[in-house]
Amino acid sequence: MATVLIADSSAPFRRAAQFLLESLGHEVAGARDGAEALDLLEGMSPDLVIVDARLPGFEGTALVETMRALPDGKRPCIFFVAENSGPASVRAALEAGADDYLIKPFDRELVSFKLAQARSRGRLVERPRMTKLVQDNSSSWRFRTFGKAV
Repeated sequence: MATVLIADSSAPFRRAAQFLLESLGHEVAGARDGAEALDLLEGMSPDLVIVDARLPGFEGTALVETMRALPDGKRPCIFFVAENSGPASVRAALEAGADDYLIKPFDRELVSFKLAQARSRGRLVERPRMTKLVQDNSSSWRFRTFGKAV
């Protein structure tokens, strides 16, 4: 099981991608812009980051470069998502440090294939998770898994 961060401004796309990835057994969090993605990246330490080409406040390639420049930025596998962007956008993302790319819309089989490729190349390394008892926004308690101690 990998922890995945999806950075995309489209809430319907984030929900669809979250459903797809959770059906493959992964834990997923979403960010609606580049600043939120950077905050979540440091807090959750994901194994995989899926970055949209067009994000408010950050161009996708700039976000990839910023993520790679962070102290722990070499570790996560980064997929770049392009839609009608053309080969130049994908090439720029790969040059900025993305490990692979996806074209919207994508399906379960393609994502499974890309994840298997990333694992076989050694780019996607799923780390063991810690389970902690946490209190959410209500008065209830539940168990959550984290990539690192919080």
